[in-house]
Amino acid sequence: MKMFLSVLLIAVPLLLCAQRSGNPQKTYLTSKDFYYTGQYRMAMESFKSLTTYSNTFTEYATFYYGLSAYHDGQIEIAKNILLQLTRKYPNWGPRQEVYFWLGKLYFEIGDYRLAVDQLNKVNEPTMKPDVVSLKLHYLAGAGLEELQALHQKYLNDAEIGFCLAKSMGEQPLTNEDMSQLQNIIAQFNFSEENITNQFVGPTIIKERYKVAVCFPFLIQDMKKNRRTNSNQWVLDLYQGIQLAHRELLSQNIAIDLFAYDTERDSIKTVEILSMDEMKSMDLIIGPLYPAPSELAATFTFHEKINILNPLSSNTDIISHNPYSFLFHPGDKTQAKIAAQYMRGHIEKDKKTLIIYGSRSSDSIAAYQYRSVLMEDEIEVIMMEQVPTVDSEEIARFVSENLYEIFTPDENDPILLIEKAENGEEEEKEFIPRSDINHIYVASSNELIMANVIGTIDNMGPELSIMGNDKWLQSRFIDFRQMERLQVYMTAPSFLDYTSYNFKRFQKKYMNKYKYIPNNYSFIGYDLMLLFGGLLDQGGKYFQHELKNKDFYPGSLFQGYNYAESNDNSYIPIVRFESGVLTQVNK
Repeated sequence: MKMFLSVLLIAVPLLLCAQRSGNPQKTYLTSKDFYYTGQYRMAMESFKSLTTYSNTFTEYATFYYGLSAYHDGQIEIAKNILLQLTRKYPNWGPRQEVYFWLGKLYFEIGDYRLAVDQLNKVNEPTMKPDVVSLKLHYLAGAGLEELQALHQKYLNDAEIGFCLAKSMGEQPLTNEDMSQLQNIIAQFNFSEENITNQFVGPTIIKERYKVAVCFPFLIQDMKKNRRTNSNQWVLDLYQGIQLAHRELLSQNIAIDLFAYDTERDSIKTVEILSMDEMKSMDLIIGPLYPAPSELAATFTFHEKINILNPLSSNTDIISHNPYSFLFHPGDKTQAKIAAQYMRGHIEKDKKTLIIYGSRSSDSIAAYQYRSVLMEDEIEVIMMEQVPTVDSEEIARFVSENLYEIFTPDENDPILLIEKAENGEEEEKEFIPRSDINHIYVASSNELIMANVIGTIDNMGPELSIMGNDKWLQSRFIDFRQMERLQVYMTAPSFLDYTSYNFKRFQKKYMNKYKYIPNNYSFIGYDLMLLFGGLLDQGGKYFQHELKNKDFYPGSLFQGYNYAESNDNSYIPIVRFESGVLTQVNK
C-alpha cells in the first residue's frame, strides 16, 4: 500500500509536467473527463495545471478548477478560485455563471449578503429562473433578523421580500411589524393567502353563531355552599355571560353557547382544543390562566377563530394575534390615555414627576406616560423606579425622593436639580417648586400608593396625582384624602350604580341567581352583550366592524373603543367630587 501511494504521488507531478509541455486541449478534455466521472481531486490537479500559464483554456480551466473543489467539499478553496477568476478575467464571457456559483457558495457558508450581491450581478435572461429558485431555496432557511437586514439593504429584491413576508407571516406580529408586512405585500403584489394568517379575511355571515366559554369551572370540586366555594368568581363571570346570552336570544340574535371546563390545567386545555367541534367555533371566551390562555391563542391563530380574554390586561396576548382581544385595556393603553388627559389639563411649561413599581408592566406604563408628555414638550424632571417590595424600604425610598424635591431649605424658595452626564456633575439648574404640576404613579402596589399619597399630604405641595382604580381596593385608602389631594385614576371598570341599566341588571340577576352580583358578573354580562352583538352585526370576523367605529356604549360599563388596537382604549378618568367618584373625561 505504501509503495502504491509513493508511485501515485510521483506519477501526478510527472503527469502534470507532461500536460503542460503537451497539448492544452488534450489536457483540458482529460480534466473534464475526471470532472464528469466524479474524480474531483484528479480534476482539480489537472485543471490547475492549465491555470499556471497562458493558453486558450486558462479561464475555463480556472472555472472548472473551482467547481471541482466545490464538489470535492473544499468550499473555501472553491470560493477563492472563483473570486480570483472574476478579478483576473473581469470580461470573460461566461462570467455570469461564476457569479451564480459564487452566490451558491456564499449561501452554503451562511453569508447571505454576499450571496445576494453575487446573484444580483446575473442579468442573463435565461439564467433568471435558476437565480430566483436558488435565492428562494436558501433564503427560506434564513432567520427573521437576517431577512430583515437583507430587506433593508435590498429594498427592491422580490425574493428577499417574499421570504421575509413568509417568515413574518408564520409567527404572531406586533402592530409595527404588521404594517411592514402589509407594505411588502403591496410593494411586490404578493397574494395575502399565500403569505400569512396575519390578515383577517372577509367576514362570514351566519344564521347562528357558536361561542365557546373555556373557564376553569372545576366542576368536580364544586361544593353546594357557595360561601365556601373558592372558585365562585368563575361562576359569577359565567352567570353574567349566561344572563346576557338569554337577553341576546330574546332579541333574535341566534348564538349557541358552549361551556368547557379547562380545570386550570394545560393538558386538559389541549384535550378541549383537540376536539373537532372547537374548529367550528366563531368566538372563544377564555381561558383565564396564562398557560392555557397561550395554548388557546396559538390554536385560534392557526384556525382563524376570534378569542377574547375577559380579565387580563397583558397586551402580550393580543400584540401578536389579529384574532385575539382583551376586554380590558392594557397597562400601556391606560398610561397613554392618562397622559393624554393630563396633557390637556396642564400648562406646557409645567413639569412632572414619575414613580413606578418593580413589575415590568409598571415600567412599560411609566415610559409610555413620559413619551406622551414629551410629544408636547412637557418635561419629566424625575423618573424613579421603586426597586423593592419591602414595606420599610418602599417607605424610605418614596419619602427620601419626594422630600428632596418638596422640602428645600426655608430660605431657598426653589428646587435644586443636579444634572449629570458621563458621571460628571454639570452646572446646577434651579426650578421653582410651583412649576411641578403633577406626579404619575405607575403601580398598583398599595404600599407605594399609600406612601406617595401620605408623603405628598404631609408636605403640602399643590399638585395632582395620577394613578389607577386598583387603589380603591386598598385597605389604606381614605376617600377624603384622595379628594383633597386631587387624585385622578384610570378606571376601566367604572360603573354608575344609579343608572337605569345597572338597576335593571341587578334586579334580573338577583331574580335569577338569588344573590347580589359582583364585578365578575358585570364583566361577563357586558362582554357577552358587546361581542354577541358584534357577531350579529359584523359576522364571524367582526373586527372589520369593530375597527370602523370609535365608540361602542356599554350596558353597565361606560364604553368601548377597539379602533386602534385589540384592547379597549375607552378608559374613564375618575376622581372624588363631593365624596362621589365621578368621571371627568366624558
